Amino acid sequence: MAIGLAKVIVVTGTPGTGKTKFSKTLAKEVGAAYLPLTEYVTKNRLYLGIDRRRASKIIDLNRTRKNIRGLLARSPGLVVIDTHVPVGVVDRRAVKQVFVLRCHPRILKKRLRAKGWNHRKIQENLLAEILDICFASSIDYYGVRRVAQLDTSKINLKSNVALAKRILMNSTPKRKTSLDWIRQLEKEGSLEEYIR
Repeated sequence: MAIGLAKVIVVTGTPGTGKTKFSKTLAKEVGAAYLPLTEYVTKNRLYLGIDRRRASKIIDLNRTRKNIRGLLARSPGLVVIDTHVPVGVVDRRAVKQVFVLRCHPRILKKRLRAKGWNHRKIQENLLAEILDICFASSIDYYGVRRVAQLDTSKINLKSNVALAKRILMNSTPKRKTSLDWIRQLEKEGSLEEYIR
């Protein structure tokens, strides 16, 4: 796929940051197809097995990448891909923009508890958010110019989608500010609660 044909908007982030609602709304607003990667992998059996400890499927990156490449070749327009796996699934040349959704760990913890997740899985995902795993991986794979962070703990869905649309139209510069949860939690005196 040529660089000029970049037509994928990747929406990623730690589980619980609001990717599904944001992705569906953004896709509708920009007239794009919506592809929830987890459902797509499950439906097409693009996984190697089950990680019993995490209660999740182990994605087969090679088969998924090949399958997605074929799907994109047949797709006439933009595609919004909703995934917590930010790298390796889509050829980076096909990606127009990456939005990494972020959420304050205190709020994220409440959201993950509401999903009924066990303590170990919640702690693992909170650590991933605190350590910027999705954001750092996205920058490393796609490059800093194509990655923007959106804070779902402070800004509502409608405002974040409007901001994303402005970024896509290049009418708003990408925010250079970093969401430093470690510093924020230290200020709040609650960092040890998350890293013990």
